[in-house]
Amino acid sequence: MSKRKIFLIIGILILLISVPGAIFVLKQQAIFKLGAQTTNKPENVKVSNITEQTATITWTTQKATQGVISYGLSATNLTLVQPESTPAINHQVTLNNLLPENTYFFVIKISDKAFDNSGQPFTFTTKAKELTPSPTSTPPTPALIPSLTEEDFQSVMGTSNPTYDLNKDGIVNTFDLLLFRQQQNK
Repeated sequence: MSKRKIFLIIGILILLISVPGAIFVLKQQAIFKLGAQTTNKPENVKVSNITEQTATITWTTQKATQGVISYGLSATNLTLVQPESTPAINHQVTLNNLLPENTYFFVIKISDKAFDNSGQPFTFTTKAKELTPSPTSTPPTPALIPSLTEEDFQSVMGTSNPTYDLNKDGIVNTFDLLLFRQQQNK
């Protein structure tokens, strides 16, 4: 036999063996995926039920995962965390004990990845605390506190000093200072 016929026979044998082999592999679904696989990226991120001390963050993912909200009062200092209780596709995390009238920044962490709002943390602002006088207490009149100054209030903030606790809620805070300022402007 000539060399040409030998190469032809070998080529036909390779073809006859490789075609059934390829069919077998495809039937076994041994398909290799090229490129990066889709991440379980949060979608439809929303902040709702915002009060002076709480906010609820919701989002969806394609697969059930368990996320964590990292948040804080600065875009560069997200040290507070609130994890989800169970894996889900429709996610909901409520943040509690927030400060009134403050802007909070947050990212959603899933596994080892942090997801933000196009390179910046997501944000929301809590509502201002409503100043409603207690029905049982009346604020003192300016005549009762003529010698008090704004500096005096600032020096006793966070204490329970009854002289400065104008709204009688048990602690001297910015609400007492606001009441003092209102009385001074009358």
